[in-house]
Amino acid sequence: MKKILKIQRYDKHTKRTRWQSFRYESGEPHVTVATALRELNDRNPLTDMDGNPAAEIQWECNCLQKKCGACAMLVNGLPMLACDANLEDDFRETIELAPLSKFPIVEDLIVDRKVMFDNLKKMQVWLDGRAGVNAPGEALAASGCLQCGCYLEICVNFTPENEFVGTAGMVPMARLLSELPQAQKQRAKEAYQKYFSVGCDHFNACHQICPAGMDTAHLAVHAEAAAMLIHGGA
Repeated sequence: MKKILKIQRYDKHTKRTRWQSFRYESGEPHVTVATALRELNDRNPLTDMDGNPAAEIQWECNCLQKKCGACAMLVNGLPMLACDANLEDDFRETIELAPLSKFPIVEDLIVDRKVMFDNLKKMQVWLDGRAGVNAPGEALAASGCLQCGCYLEICVNFTPENEFVGTAGMVPMARLLSELPQAQKQRAKEAYQKYFSVGCDHFNACHQICPAGMDTAHLAVHAEAAAMLIHGGA
């Protein structure tokens, strides 16, 4: 397998972006973007297609097993996990890698997803006491969210400047609306409606893009129904 990895580079000192291409070849099957990036950075020296010296490619990773969401990036324009993006799955010779566009770039393929976590704090998406011990199926499903940011990248309604938090906020709220004690559900309902329900167009693009394979459409329906049951849907 022979590919060209066209990578968007970002210089944190000059605040400028540019594209830099690298040849990549492997005889191994099922090579992921994460594997290719690691092998490129292992080259000494690392040079691009034109033979120019290249700085080490900056990207985030942790588990490399689709469990943490750290390696989310754009692969040929689509948000996905580098550890789950198989180079052989794409017939194109050139694979473009870029950072998620909805978040500030830190360096190369690394972004700052602070706004996503700030939104979760704003919505108070946490459980108190022993809530969740006997969690229903929807709540257990919601706990599988990686908070990788892929949902928000594909969502046309989410921007860091508005109050709509996207599916990244809806998923934990679906869990809260199931598990919280009755006395605390009104607060959860108000947060759900303010930060998600009124802004979602229910296009369900997030359902198609989720790297964890979560049924976000089902969770959204469950959350909406649970919210309506609180105090008669007032």
